[in-house]
Amino acid sequence: MKSSIPFLPALLALALAAPLTAQTTPAAVIKTVEPVRLAYVNSSAFLDEQAGIKQLVKVAQGLELEFSGTQSELSLLNEKLRTIVGELTKLNADPVANAKAMAEQQAAGQKLQQELQGKQQAAQEAYNKRVQELQAPIAAEIGKEIGAFSKERNIDLLLDLAKLGEAVLNAKPELDLTSDFVKFYNTRHP
Repeated sequence: MKSSIPFLPALLALALAAPLTAQTTPAAVIKTVEPVRLAYVNSSAFLDEQAGIKQLVKVAQGLELEFSGTQSELSLLNEKLRTIVGELTKLNADPVANAKAMAEQQAAGQKLQQELQGKQQAAQEAYNKRVQELQAPIAAEIGKEIGAFSKERNIDLLLDLAKLGEAVLNAKPELDLTSDFVKFYNTRHP
C-alpha cells in the first residue's frame, strides 16, 4: 500500500488534466462573401440645369419664379434696414444734438427688423412646404428608378456620394454612375 501513495499525486494531476485536453474548441465558421458590384451616384448633381434630372430642374425653376416676388420684398426690406443703420451712424456723430432723431430711427429700425424676421420666417416655411409638395413625388419616383437602375446593371450596392460627404476619401471615377442614372431617369420620365 505504501508503494501506491507516491503515484497518487501524479494520478490525481493526470485525472484533472484529462478533461481539459479532451475538450475541443469548436471550429470557427467562416462565412464566404461573394464579390460585390459597387457604384455611386451624386444626388447633388440631380438639380444641375444642364445635366440634371429634368423634372427636378423644372420644379426648382418654378419655385424660384413662384417665390421671386417674396424674395424681392425681403430684399427691399433689408435695404430699408441698411438705410436706417446708415442714418443712425451719421446721427451718432453728435449723439446729444440728434438724440430725438436717433431714438426715432432706432425704434423704426427695430420695428422693421422684427417685420423682416417675421416675413423671412413665413417665407421660409412657405417655401419648404411647396418644396415638399412638389419634390416629394419626384423623389419617390427617383427612389424606385434607382432600384430599377441598380437591378438592370446588376449593382449590389449603390451609394449616394452627396449623403456620404467626407466619408468617401477616394473613389475611382469609373464607379460614378450619376450621369448614367440621370440619362436613364430622363429617358423614362421625359
